[in-house]
Amino acid sequence: MTKNIVIFLILFGFTFNSCKESSQQENKETTAIETVDKPNDDIVKSTSTDKDGKKLELTFNNTKGTTTLNFNGETIELVAENAASGIWYKNDHYELRGKGDNMELTKDGKTIFKNEKK
Repeated sequence: MTKNIVIFLILFGFTFNSCKESSQQENKETTAIETVDKPNDDIVKSTSTDKDGKKLELTFNNTKGTTTLNFNGETIELVAENAASGIWYKNDHYELRGKGDNMELTKDGKTIFKNEKK
């Protein structure tokens, strides 16, 4: 009887010890840091001029869905919105809409830049 108990304890010890090692090995695998290379941002720059000669410089970051405008010495950051057709960017005060070569920039609902090419 004591021989059976000793064999049982030895087998239990081996089983417990082997489970403990695989658990430690799994933890090592899950704590590995994985690095992922990010692609370069898709940047498009453009300049537009209205009928009065005012220039609007645009830098579109298509990867992030943002555009940076430079108009009358002011830098404006806008975020892309879902447009049915063309472009639509906005923030709390400004809104840029357009299609093709035509675009309109508004501030608080008032048009401050409009470029219409036919």
